[in-house]
Amino acid sequence: MELEGNVKQQFDRAAAAYGTSPIFAKGHDLALMVETASPTAEMTLLDVACAAGHTAFAFAPKVREAIAIDLSSGMLAEAKQQAAARKITNIQFQEASAAELPFSDRHFDLVTCRYAAHHFPSLPPILAEILRVLKPGGQLLVVDAISPEEKTLAEFINQVELLRDPSHNRYWMLSEWQAAGESIGIPFTIISQWNLLIDFADWTARQQTPMAAISELETLFDNASTAARSAFSIVGPPARAFHLPSVLLQATKSISSL
Repeated sequence: MELEGNVKQQFDRAAAAYGTSPIFAKGHDLALMVETASPTAEMTLLDVACAAGHTAFAFAPKVREAIAIDLSSGMLAEAKQQAAARKITNIQFQEASAAELPFSDRHFDLVTCRYAAHHFPSLPPILAEILRVLKPGGQLLVVDAISPEEKTLAEFINQVELLRDPSHNRYWMLSEWQAAGESIGIPFTIISQWNLLIDFADWTARQQTPMAAISELETLFDNASTAARSAFSIVGPPARAFHLPSVLLQATKSISSL
């Protein structure tokens, strides 16, 4: 798939930056995910689109085993290095696509996916694949930025993100998450919402955004509508920053599911 190829290429190049990024390594949502899941020592975890491994690292002390998958071999190499430095030994890293999980039905107690679903070409097929590998009663926890429900604001933030990262597909609206979950029988509960502070310079450097695209981004932000400035708390120049609305969602597979 072209989108998967773009994701792999983009994140092979940016892997080292994700290993040390405060947003990914130290975000408050990591502890919130673990608290929400209430993992036990008998559980097996699948972390989908694991990037540099930080979600799996947060869960590893609480579960029997974690398997962390990603399309990017560069990201997996970074994650392995990070795990070794932390002396974490109960995580397996594997190159795999969320669209075709190489695992048997009803295999995992927990599935996590953090700041990655905006790369998915569509939600229902991947959610259905996750549902397949979850045990009855198993949980799915998702963290990601979301688009506002207002169309022009959603178009603005997705245009911005695509300029910065060509592998981006879409920040999904909460209504799209809810519709996708309900369509396959795992309705989502909103656990928490927050505004993620984004430092413009760090945000573009992490993805090695070309200077021409950075210039376009600066123009977009400088000419943003009053509504967009308010919705995303746009500030600058000279010290540019903005907020991304973000969410932690939880879904549980029915006990009666086959």
